[in-house]
Amino acid sequence: MEAKYLQIHDLANVLNLIDVAAKQGLFGGDQLLVIGAMRQRFHAELKEQAPAEDNVANIADEEIEVETSSELG
Repeated sequence: MEAKYLQIHDLANVLNLIDVAAKQGLFGGDQLLVIGAMRQRFHAELKEQAPAEDNVANIADEEIEVETSSELG
């Protein structure tokens, strides 16, 4: 069995961080293409890994809620 270091909520949190940073203008224009492509790959992986019964599987492009440190195990 292969050890997995990233979990679904980690991918969701990265997507949210990218979206928040973009809304706040933290990326330069020359960075947007690379960051957008990375976001698309994370989004596709999140949808791929999400269990069918989990709402994460139905993510379109809506905002993803970040888990707080108290929610993390």
